[in-house]
Amino acid sequence: MTVLNADRYSQEELLQRLNSTDETEIEVTNLCGQRYIACGWQQKKSLILKGTAGNNLGAFASGPEIVLYGNCQEGVANTMSEGRIIVHGRAGDIAGYAMRGGELFIRDDAGYRLGIHTKAYQDKKPLIVVGGTAGAFAGEYMAGGTIIILGLNRDQELVGKYCGTGLYAGSIYLRGNYPVNNLASGVQAEVMESGQLGELEQALEDFAACFGYPLDLIRQQPFTRLTRKRDRPFAALYTGFVS
Repeated sequence: MTVLNADRYSQEELLQRLNSTDETEIEVTNLCGQRYIACGWQQKKSLILKGTAGNNLGAFASGPEIVLYGNCQEGVANTMSEGRIIVHGRAGDIAGYAMRGGELFIRDDAGYRLGIHTKAYQDKKPLIVVGGTAGAFAGEYMAGGTIIILGLNRDQELVGKYCGTGLYAGSIYLRGNYPVNNLASGVQAEVMESGQLGELEQALEDFAACFGYPLDLIRQQPFTRLTRKRDRPFAALYTGFVS
């Protein structure tokens, strides 16, 4: 395994070293806000990061597995199409923006506009699981995929205002109590029975395995599924009526 100390390199030098190495297992220590780590990677590499990652960690990536021991700034997994990113900390705004596939696991909280514009593409379905809470506009304009917000050890509301605004495909799952008034008017909420968790089961097992969290404790609270309320949520904008 190649081990790089980020303190010894400039932003550009670090990216050059990471992008040019043929090693399939890489570790970077002492990260302090360096941006664009693993941006555009198409290889199935394993990357371990220690510290704080800057904007666009794993953006446009297709294949790598990235484990970050620390927090990350804005745009983690931006437009990622394949691979897995595991954040042992919190994430900034627009985490999972426009993901087309792959998996993003965040142990703690996420900022504003989590998972906006996510899309399901062919057989790819993006998955985002947040262990803590999410800010306003979570799942805005979702066009596919799954977002799960667990609210473990939270000290604030599960989701911020306007959750699911413009959602027209995909699902958002909220664990336990959530502020009903913070849901967008165009979504419908359905409480899931214990035997209906289906697509959630594997995601919850993976989250528990990533962070060593007891799966039984996660399952102690009910889940609510948010989906679009109408087939044509924007019809009124163009036709003057809603179908």
